[in-house]
Amino acid sequence: MTVSHKWVVSLAAAAAMSLLSLSANAAERVGDSALSKTVKTWDLDLAKSDDVKALNARVRDAARHVCTAEARRHWSNTRRPVPLGWHERCVNDAVEAAVREVGNRRLAMDTTRAVF
Repeated sequence: MTVSHKWVVSLAAAAAMSLLSLSANAAERVGDSALSKTVKTWDLDLAKSDDVKALNARVRDAARHVCTAEARRHWSNTRRPVPLGWHERCVNDAVEAAVREVGNRRLAMDTTRAVF
């Protein structure tokens, strides 16, 4: 397995695990399937600052996509909106979990400087 494949698997797994715990706070889980999104990394060199920023943007974008889909799924199952502030916490927690799972110090530093 190449390094970029390991990144993709780690990011998807971290986002899915983060969403499992977050969606339990929003409402009762319907089914056991967690949403996830694959993040493309094969074209990035994480030794370069611009590529680290690009990966951070991709992870954040994927987290927004998955959290929005989770909020919609919650609405369709319960006809209730997610609690106020849930979406932002979901995105931030999913990004933090993905960064923690990947374990790249440069990515973690870039994430802490990002505007949430």
